[in-house]
Amino acid sequence: METTEYEVRRLTAQDAAAIPELTTRVNGPDYIHPEVYHPERLLSMNQSGQLLSVVAVHAGTDVVGHAALERPDPEPYAESGEAMVLLEHRHHHLLDRMKEMLDVQGREIGLTGIFGNAVTHHIFSQLTEERAKAQPTAILLGSSPAAAHQLKDFPQRVSLITYFKYTSVPGPARLHLPRRHRPLAERIFRATGRQVEFLDSQSAATLSASSQIESSYDSRLKQGNIKVLAPGHDAHLRISEAEHAFRTQGAEVVFAELPLQEPATSPLCEEMERRGFFFCGYAPRDPQTKDRLLLQKLMVPLDVAHVQLSSEFAHELLAYIAAERLRVSMNE
Repeated sequence: METTEYEVRRLTAQDAAAIPELTTRVNGPDYIHPEVYHPERLLSMNQSGQLLSVVAVHAGTDVVGHAALERPDPEPYAESGEAMVLLEHRHHHLLDRMKEMLDVQGREIGLTGIFGNAVTHHIFSQLTEERAKAQPTAILLGSSPAAAHQLKDFPQRVSLITYFKYTSVPGPARLHLPRRHRPLAERIFRATGRQVEFLDSQSAATLSASSQIESSYDSRLKQGNIKVLAPGHDAHLRISEAEHAFRTQGAEVVFAELPLQEPATSPLCEEMERRGFFFCGYAPRDPQTKDRLLLQKLMVPLDVAHVQLSSEFAHELLAYIAAERLRVSMNE
């Protein structure tokens, strides 16, 4: 089949009707994005701006691929995901073509950046991100159960590697961060096109305001998430309470985001590391949206030898994260 037999276009109502069968053939009946099994919901999310879907169509009629920008929040950033191509139509660069179209669409709707989480039980999706000139910024160890990826014999939870690129590079990143993590931060932010400046920090104990923290739990993934919007004097307590609640619900991993433009983030990071959280990367954003430091804690065993990575820097990033995981484990 020639590449010219394929068209990549925005999702239509007729295309949406074919997505459930496409998803089931590629990912089985339990894919982690339920909207792709429901055409009306998929269309509704596209109409509201929560999703921006494109499809690959063969011979003018057959939908053989899908990919989307996911934008659940009104930030100028989106996650590229829900990418799938039927096995018999692979090797025609359809993922690359859909990603190129999503980049164009993202610029047209005013996005500042696009990120994507690639699996690490193979490297193919990583190579797609790298061909799109995205940069590795984080590795999320044990992010989801193997079953969520239709893996019957994989021996542990699946880790993801986060890639990021700006569609419009913002101003310099002025970050509050422990000195230990600064060299890697500079490498990652500069690779995305940002200049970096590190600032003095402030102890959370000197703050009078209460923390602004959001937390959520995904029972299917057994994954807890803590988002610190503004650290205050009670940040340690609030985070500990959220972690305890996640554990009682059976969490196997907890992720935390800390705002790098906040002076109290540096000492909060060090306190969380004393409590067993370890560095896993960065989420570049901008001074208004706030760049983020990513930490995590695993409640189950995980062998990093099962993490497959494609680039030299990704291997360096994994080695750094593994060393940090070992370092903080000695504090517990």
